[in-house]
Order: sequence, then C-alpha cells, then structure tokens
Amino acid sequence: MEKQIYRTKSTDRTLSYTANKVASLRIKDSVKTTVRVYGDGYIGVAGKSGEADLSKLEQSAVAALGNKAAYPAPEDKGNKLIIDTGKEIIKKSELVKKGEELIKKISEDNQDFIFSGKTVVKDVEDDYTCGNTSYVCKSSYQLTYFILKHKMSASIMDEAYGVSGTEFDDKKIASDVNKLADAYLNLLPSPEEDEVTVISESSVAAHLFKSFLAQAYCGGASLLSGKLGKKAFSENFSWYCEQDPRKASGAVFFDGEGVVNENFRSYFVKNGVMCNLFTTRQTAEKYGVENAGTATAPFAAMPEEGTEGFVAEPTAENVADILKGEKAVYLSTVSGGDMTSSGDLALPVQTSYLYKDGKLTGRFPQFTVAANILDILGKDYLGASNNGIWSTGENNYIVFRAKIVNKS
Repeated sequence: MEKQIYRTKSTDRTLSYTANKVASLRIKDSVKTTVRVYGDGYIGVAGKSGEADLSKLEQSAVAALGNKAAYPAPEDKGNKLIIDTGKEIIKKSELVKKGEELIKKISEDNQDFIFSGKTVVKDVEDDYTCGNTSYVCKSSYQLTYFILKHKMSASIMDEAYGVSGTEFDDKKIASDVNKLADAYLNLLPSPEEDEVTVISESSVAAHLFKSFLAQAYCGGASLLSGKLGKKAFSENFSWYCEQDPRKASGAVFFDGEGVVNENFRSYFVKNGVMCNLFTTRQTAEKYGVENAGTATAPFAAMPEEGTEGFVAEPTAENVADILKGEKAVYLSTVSGGDMTSSGDLALPVQTSYLYKDGKLTGRFPQFTVAANILDILGKDYLGASNNGIWSTGENNYIVFRAKIVNKS
C-alpha cells in the first residue's frame, strides 16, 4: 500500500483599511494535512485542519479505501528537494505603520475618493512525502488592494487597484493609485472607432480553461477538440503554468500529486500549438494523454485538474513596445462575460482607460467588448508583456484587437 502526505502551513497577516484609515490587524496561523493511501487500484483520503496525528489520519484513509474509488497509485522516485524563498517582506513591527503611511498618502493625494482595502502578507510552507520522495516549498508574498469610491457616487465601489508579489513598495503603490485616480476623474467620450486595440489582463484566456480539461477534450465537448498537437492560436501566443516560486509569488514547484515538471513549468500552448491538457494522474491514464503535472491538492479530497498560475509568455519588454506608438484601451474592471459554445465572447466593461504614450490618460464610459476567444488569441493577437500599466507587482498583459459595442 502506497501513502502520500500533503501538508500546507501558512501565516497570514491581514491589515484592513476602512474609510481612509487602518481599521484592524489580524494574524492567522493555519495548517492543513491530507493523507492519501492507495491499494488494489483504489484511493482513500482523509484530512485534518490543525495539528494532525498522522497515524490516525492514515487509519481513516485506509478505512476510506472501502468506498472503492478507483485511482492509480503514485510513483516513488526517491527524489528530495527543498526550495526556500521565504523572507520578511515587511517587518512585523512595522506593518501597521507602513499601512498607516500608505493609506494616509493616497487619501491626501486623492481627496475625491474614499479608500478601503487590505494588505495581506503570507508565509506559506507546502510539504509532500511519498515513500522516499520528499519535497518542501517555502515562500512569502503580499497582496495589497484598494477599492476606490468617489465621494459623490452612489455606488458601493467605482474602481479597484490591486498588486501582488514578493515586494511591498509603498511609494510605487501610492504612485500607481494616484495615476489610476487621476485617469478616472478625466472622463472621455466613448471611443469613436468600433474596432480598437485592447490591453487586458491575461486572465481573459481563462475562458478557455474548460476546453483544456482532459475529460471535456477527450469527450468531444471542448471548443478545441481535435486541436491537440496542432496549431490553434497565433504563433506569437504561448501559455504556460509557472511553478517556480523564484519566478512567481506563491508558486509551488511540485503539483498536488508530487509531480515536478522540467524547469518547474508546463506549457499548454507553445508558439500557437496546443500541446497539453489539464489532467490528474487518473485522467491522464484514463485518456492516454501526457500528465501535465499541474494537479491541485484539495484539502481532504482527491486531486483535481489545476488551473492556477497561468501566464501568457511575454513577447515584448513593455506593452508600449507592442503598440509602437498606437493608442489602446486598457480594460480595468470587467464584470462577468458570457462565451458561446463557438467561442464568441461578450465582456461587459465597467471601467476602462485610454492608454497613450505609455500611460493612462482618461476614463471611457461603459461598453462591451465583443470578440471570439480564438480570434483574441489567434489572428487578432498582438502580443504579451509583464510591464506597461503599473510600476510594481507581478503583472501579465495581453494585447489584441476587438470590437466595442453597446457604447454609453
């Protein structure tokens, strides 16, 4: 009988901002342990939140084998690796002071707005063992976000700013918030053109996640069925899951089943060619496809296909290098969006800005972006970059052509 142990320990320090002031500081320690056992082609799972007695958890997992949930056993390769990128991003004794200085700065600089939000500093340790295989990944990162509400607005929120990464640069954060607030106040008429160049977070590609699921793809229910191993997108578009914690904050170099990918990265699109599917060890074996090594480890549950940590491979140092002097529309707040079975997409845009000469210059009224997701990442795709809008944090933008409809 094979056994896997996956444990996550974390400490969150959460500083809350309310109505232009620091409201509270909360410190939360947590530990979650999941034990999986494999025998006779079945899997048994048990988990505990808080400090766990591993022998008792293993007994519960063994008992769960009686549920007869089929699952292939893991492979013990005997590898051992520790990657530790943990650090003190903000001195514990200075977190409140830093937050007070930041919220005071942006409030005084932008007196038309009321600011609320959070700064969360996380220290995380993920441990995996299976026989003689042992992996440990330690990391630290921070997330800071602000909700902007105009004092004359009846809305709960009018705009939002967020930054994440392994650094907390309060001066750059304040500068970015100021730039956003200034652009928000400069209301422009709707774009005259019906087709424009768009800058968007690369997360728009998440509309394709379901099409990469092994079960959907192999069952013929994917928009991309039949495209595996073939060119399906622009040759400039590559899309991968970054698992190197030294390159992406919060990344874990092994997946939920203990698979470590070459260079801690797994490509799903390479130079326009669809080259992988979202799998677990179970679905990879079932459908006879390559295991992507990006499975997640849900607490006290069977592994699932992972869809986090995806990045559009940069084609330029800055979005300005992609635009080459052309103006563009930056999509800041997009709410929802429906996609048809053929990939037609409608993105309701609440806030967007004119990007010109390397900066945001004014806010457009609301509209809807209409495009086909295969065109966004295909014939209308212009490139990707990690730089161009904000001066700090980890960002990933894509640039493409699209139509604007339902203009205000």
